Amino acid sequence: MQLIGKDGGLNFGISETPVGQINYQDFPLRDRFRRPLPVSERERQFIHFHFLGFTSDRFIAGCSLTLANQQPTVFFYIFDRQTRHLTKRGCRIGTNDTAEINLDPDNGLSLLQGKGMEVRFASTADTLAKRLTIILDGNPTLDMHFSEKPTGYQTLRLTPPTGPNGWTYAQKVAGLAATGTVTIDGETHDLASINATAHHDFTAGFLRPDTFWNWCCITGKDSQDRLIGLNLSHGVNETGHSENAIWVDGEREAAGLISFDYDLDDLTKPWRITSDTGRIALEFRSDGAYTAYHTEGQTPVDFHQLFGSFSGTVVLRSGEVVQITDLPGFCERQFSVWWA
Repeated sequence: MQLIGKDGGLNFGISETPVGQINYQDFPLRDRFRRPLPVSERERQFIHFHFLGFTSDRFIAGCSLTLANQQPTVFFYIFDRQTRHLTKRGCRIGTNDTAEINLDPDNGLSLLQGKGMEVRFASTADTLAKRLTIILDGNPTLDMHFSEKPTGYQTLRLTPPTGPNGWTYAQKVAGLAATGTVTIDGETHDLASINATAHHDFTAGFLRPDTFWNWCCITGKDSQDRLIGLNLSHGVNETGHSENAIWVDGEREAAGLISFDYDLDDLTKPWRITSDTGRIALEFRSDGAYTAYHTEGQTPVDFHQLFGSFSGTVVLRSGEVVQITDLPGFCERQFSVWWA
């Protein structure tokens, strides 16, 4: 199966099976007025990123591998919820560095190396296993494993139209048990022992050149020891289809339309996240953030990814009320001009 058909068309909506390599080169990209664009513009306007990490009793971690405007970048951070210490690194990958970002969300290798960072993310198709390894200044920092297959996890694979003529492929998971190790300040922690759960967001396509979204992700366990995952968004991937999803022990259900209420002048104040159905009512409290903010040049960005904890309620389609109490996760506000 290929995402782009031989005629250059796509089947919009949800796919329950892997889509393989994202063959974006086969898409006949047009401008806003339906005029065909040259191959050089197709390469320049293509956006692709992986964002993944884990939450746990002790740590919250996030890692991004991004290709935008033909520039690869990477960042990683890990927050110690006990000591309140934040370790963070990020860089643009230079011409003499290594930059391989895999376009198959389920099979292959991404590798970014530069400025003392080595980030490797490997996926295996037959087992749907994923492995993220991070080395900082020669020191092994994270070796995390998770898989969607053993539990029969219902991965979200979604392709909505985007803007006048574009599209976005989004593949998302949250609430998956993670194994492996994390090493901070010379001390190694076993991920399973600290109840680590993983999330992964794979996005690729031709997004709006100036893109805004709010997004949040919860990954952890509820009071009944069930694996809980939420992926909620507003401002992107809502044209006829929605990426908003709830997982309970890997079983996925739709979450409706989502609203985010927060203080524009102080994003660290509590956020309110609610759904149009009334089934979701959450409050997010921030412990810290990874940010990028610059208003100059042709590609300005206002990126704030906050990490912290959620409390509130989620009502499943069965009518069951899931109580969310201090579950860790992420809230994000992003405005980016990807290309001028």
